[in-house]
Amino acid sequence: MAETSSAEAEMRKACDAILRGDIMSALAELTPEAFAEAMALGAEITALPTPESYVIESREEIDGEHRFRVRFKTSSRDIVANASWRLVDGVWKITHISADGLR
Repeated sequence: MAETSSAEAEMRKACDAILRGDIMSALAELTPEAFAEAMALGAEITALPTPESYVIESREEIDGEHRFRVRFKTSSRDIVANASWRLVDGVWKITHISADGLR
């Protein structure tokens, strides 16, 4: 996405893709480092039902990095994801990802 987009708009697009079950679109937004973090979470994430909804609980910007805390509701439990976005060569990319509530 071009630099004219916002980190929050990109975060929402990624969350909407996850709600549709389109994990590949969300994964395309990851830097190699964030991809490695996502793969470490892989087994726990794939065992969960597709989320039914999400809400962005918080957002902060620190030194050009936009950090989001997003709560996904599933039929079994809530999962809280933390994602950091940064412009990389004019494109918004997720540079860090983690999740709470997987186990």
